[in-house]
Amino acid sequence: MSDEVQQDRPWDAIPRWPRRLLSAWLLYHVIAIVMPPLAIPPTSSLLSEIAGLFRPYTEGLHVNHGYHYFAPQPGESTLIAFTATRPEGTEVKGIMPNRQIWPRLLYHRHFMLTESLGYIPEELREDWVKSYARCISRKTQCSKVELTRLLHYMPTMEMVNRGVTLDNPRSFDRSVLGVYQREEE
Repeated sequence: MSDEVQQDRPWDAIPRWPRRLLSAWLLYHVIAIVMPPLAIPPTSSLLSEIAGLFRPYTEGLHVNHGYHYFAPQPGESTLIAFTATRPEGTEVKGIMPNRQIWPRLLYHRHFMLTESLGYIPEELREDWVKSYARCISRKTQCSKVELTRLLHYMPTMEMVNRGVTLDNPRSFDRSVLGVYQREEE
């Protein structure tokens, strides 16, 4: 009678070892998805180490999102200010990324390009900066471009309470990246 009552379950059609393998992979996958947000600083070094073990997997599947960007203590953002000079002497000034740029996805792309300056190897940095200068030179039709890196720090709670605005000059560190002349094409 118990045989009659027990109905065939769909998973009984799958042999036991593939089910165990699938269960192990699902457990691994869930842990891999949960670890990156748990490893956001401030956190323990143990959680950071464990998250590092899953990094190749999460990056390979493109599920390692930029949680640190929205973390409780986000770091500074990188902007590039430029002064481009035309042959007759007129200047064009701007900041990359430009807040008025549309579509917003293009703004985000420019923001990610400027952010990458902090992470590229030192031996490649000069080439990257020159490529930014070439692009600005072409778009503005200027022969000379001066680039400045702006590190914009998040305001402290004390600054917010005092009413300090986000564009306060003291929240920026400036460092000149260089002056570039357009090469004749």
